[in-house]
Amino acid sequence: MKNASNKFYFLAGIILLFASSCAPRVAEIDVTGADAENIIKKIELFESGVRSVKGLARVRIETAADKVSYTQVTIAEEPNLIRLEALNPFGSTVGFISSDGRHIYIISSGEKGVYDAAEEFDLSYVYPGLDIRITAESLVNLVMGRLPLRIYEAAEKPEIAADAGLIKLTWRDAKSGEENMLWVNHENYRVEKADFTLGNGERARLLYEYFGGLVDGHYFPRKIDFAAGGLSINIVYEPDLELNGGVDRALFTPSASIEKVGEQNYN
Repeated sequence: MKNASNKFYFLAGIILLFASSCAPRVAEIDVTGADAENIIKKIELFESGVRSVKGLARVRIETAADKVSYTQVTIAEEPNLIRLEALNPFGSTVGFISSDGRHIYIISSGEKGVYDAAEEFDLSYVYPGLDIRITAESLVNLVMGRLPLRIYEAAEKPEIAADAGLIKLTWRDAKSGEENMLWVNHENYRVEKADFTLGNGERARLLYEYFGGLVDGHYFPRKIDFAAGGLSINIVYEPDLELNGGVDRALFTPSASIEKVGEQNYN
């Protein structure tokens, strides 16, 4: 009986060893001689390809106290034009934010106001529970699959390393020792993920999952995961979104007839 047991464990070990040897491994890339300035220029060139986005997305927000999900209408154009509408299951608008480049208009269950477009406003007015200050331009960058903060514009030169088949750029603050990091696809220079510090000192994480093919001739994230301070937002775009199409500028300025909405259930 003991011999049979030993044979079983021996065979199981052989099978596991064979399976692990057959598992696909990510080929590490060679970053010897890689130039940080050149990499950053290619990141900027990649991000400049998409100038506007229109489409529907499924949004899921998780906080320590709650989970919320709803459909979002997204219309955004660089640098700071945006219109987001949160829809209830019946297709009615229950929350609204827009920026026409001069003003930000917010109409939701918790807020109705007009702000200067350059001002920071509370992101929880748009995404309940996400108590983070942000500008209209940063929000446009977020929904367009760009970094809300352009950490690659830092004065410090980043360290370059290879990490799981990606180029990893690390900016280290000489005084605080804090690190901001980007992981970049070495073939097309799209950002795959990022880990950085927000203006309020909170650490933030971004993770992108791209559509399998090109969208209107461009790589674009199907899924955007943003997390900071124990809170997270997940944006998943429908496949029929439109990039760099015509955008009606009148959509960014709400009509005077829009009233403040009452308490709504987004779920």
